[in-house]
Amino acid sequence: MMNMRTATIDKEESKMNRKRNRWLSSKVWGYTAAAVLLPYAVLKTLWAFGITLGWSVKGVSELHISMQSGDPVIYFLYKNGIDITTLLACIASLLGLSLVQSWGRKIDRRLILLPAWLGGAAFTYFGSAGLNLLRHAEIGDMHLWVCILVYGGFLLWGVTTLLAAVSFQYRVQLTYV
Repeated sequence: MMNMRTATIDKEESKMNRKRNRWLSSKVWGYTAAAVLLPYAVLKTLWAFGITLGWSVKGVSELHISMQSGDPVIYFLYKNGIDITTLLACIASLLGLSLVQSWGRKIDRRLILLPAWLGGAAFTYFGSAGLNLLRHAEIGDMHLWVCILVYGGFLLWGVTTLLAAVSFQYRVQLTYV
């Protein structure tokens, strides 16, 4: 027969396991990853159209010049208001959604998890490095809020994508057990 102390410990342990399982199986990470790069995509689209929100006229014109001298496909997209990194941000948002939507389970897990782990780790690094530039006030012609939005978004996307990958693996593992 179980004594009162053992029953209390088992009850607390069970409560902790439920909290951990709820955290591990949460889909909030993937939805956050899907949304967090959208402000970046909007800014880059505005800049492609020549709108200087959060950046100097000089900075946006230098961006336009760099796009003209690059790959012809990238230039064609850019002159029509589509920055290549905006497309990549949209693909990253779809990756976040694939980690939480039912259609994501129909795709080979490796095709979702490999970019999630690699992209999450890389963006965590790049976001941290970018925010470190703020510490040294090396932001150039951009407004401070833009740097915080962009690099903070990169960092947040990286972390939430990593957490979404852990959650995806946990949820998929439960379906195969």
